[in-house]
Amino acid sequence: MNLFKKILTIIGAITLFFGLIVLFKYGSGIAKMDSKALGLYMEMADTVLKTGDPAKAMVMKKKLVIEEGTSKEEAIQNAIEIMDEVGEEYGLAKVDEKTMPRGGKFMKDGGKYTHIRSYCSPTIADKFLNYSGEYIGFMPCRIGIVEDDNGDIWIYTMKLDMMIHGGYPLPEELLKYAEDVKKAMELMVEKGASGEI
Repeated sequence: MNLFKKILTIIGAITLFFGLIVLFKYGSGIAKMDSKALGLYMEMADTVLKTGDPAKAMVMKKKLVIEEGTSKEEAIQNAIEIMDEVGEEYGLAKVDEKTMPRGGKFMKDGGKYTHIRSYCSPTIADKFLNYSGEYIGFMPCRIGIVEDDNGDIWIYTMKLDMMIHGGYPLPEELLKYAEDVKKAMELMVEKGASGEI
């Protein structure tokens, strides 16, 4: 029991030591962070530690519902039309689309389906680029439609929480635009996957 107490004391001392180093080195920066930042970083770290895959921590996905009597192709086309419609409601125009072969084949030739759609609002993009040119890395917003090994179709998009709350708080106007874009992208995925507007 005495040995156990000594081990816990040593662990506590090491934790305190490293905590003080972090506080000393980054304390002023941490104090300026968005109030949601720490929770987001902890959630991201938890997902990465559980799965070993950082992409899983940064992406949301929904399985495409394919109604009985509907082909995969029809369900995908319906999802695309719904996503474009929702995007337009939020001022996000489709700016690009690509269907890519997997294993050298397109779906019609026996390959797995992979399609990427890009959406953007030039007005919102301009405001963010004037704030920080590095926001170009988040533009345009993308949605991927991907067939897995089981033949199921998944709709993916990047989680925008880290862009919005992962650093210092955004100015009020930018925060409103960012939250609107986040809502639009999430609705596009959810409604596209459900097949209902």
